[in-house]
Amino acid sequence: FGTGGYFSTPVAEILPVSMELRREHRKLMSAVVVALDRSGSMSICVDDGRQKMDLANQGTVSVLDLMVPGDRIGVIAVDSQAHIVVPMTEVGDGKADIAHKIKSIQSMGGGIFVFEALNHASQMLMNVSAGTRHIILFADAADSEEPGEYIALLKKLRELGITVSVIGLGTERDHDANLLKDIAARGGGNIYFTNSAVELPQLFSQEVLAVFKNAFLE
Repeated sequence: FGTGGYFSTPVAEILPVSMELRREHRKLMSAVVVALDRSGSMSICVDDGRQKMDLANQGTVSVLDLMVPGDRIGVIAVDSQAHIVVPMTEVGDGKADIAHKIKSIQSMGGGIFVFEALNHASQMLMNVSAGTRHIILFADAADSEEPGEYIALLKKLRELGITVSVIGLGTERDHDANLLKDIAARGGGNIYFTNSAVELPQLFSQEVLAVFKNAFLE
């Protein structure tokens, strides 16, 4: 149910099981970097008054919530440059402080520069020792720019055992959707599209639970 996207939903509340990842059920620690598009388009509000950026931030916090002590998280906000919001940090008792930093990300700048996002995220993971090292790239499917030498970079990441998934805000028919699909394919990860920003927290949870499945004890 967790990997199906039901974590933190009304369905989860009524099920007689828990969807949290308990440390005693995990054998490998994980390191995840979330690279968030903070371009101007993320300032648009949805029906309930929240900005798209707020929902992407909430999705990132849901990734943090599913981590256990010993896991590591890093968060980057990206427009034409990459801005480190949370350096690679071991998850422990300081989740509230990390969550506060994530929730403070605001939309500004132009479109997301894809290579900047992937390059900085990969640098944060290069020297981290973890059983699973993963990048989640969140980007506007209609405004993802400057992919640069992403093919060579993703090839290097795969050789190092680092995977990349993409959450695209938009549809598969948008201008940059094929680029985002190619990044996920070359990165050995998953690809998600949604035209509704309200679904972002659910997709972030679904993705990180899918990644953490690799660390489960049989």
